[in-house]
Amino acid sequence: MIHHIKKPKQKTALDYVLYFFVFTTPLFELPQAYIIYSRQDASDVSVLTWAYFAVSSIAWFTYGVRHRIWPIIFAYSLYFVIETSIVIGIIQYR
Repeated sequence: MIHHIKKPKQKTALDYVLYFFVFTTPLFELPQAYIIYSRQDASDVSVLTWAYFAVSSIAWFTYGVRHRIWPIIFAYSLYFVIETSIVIGIIQYR
């Protein structure tokens, strides 16, 4: 019986660009959290939108775990933490 051995794929420029965005994009949600908590005001922020983002992060995280895609697992873990903190801030300061 012949066994096929998979060679690891060589990373392309696109892979590295996507890794950059995987690690930096969640950071762009931090200003929203900072504004909510520093001003203690979330009157103009939609809880429905941010709750939806948090739920979608759970779906993406689950997909990443199921398919063992570490960049997705990492990114959506960060997204979930930040988005959940924003939802809590909206509920707390509304």
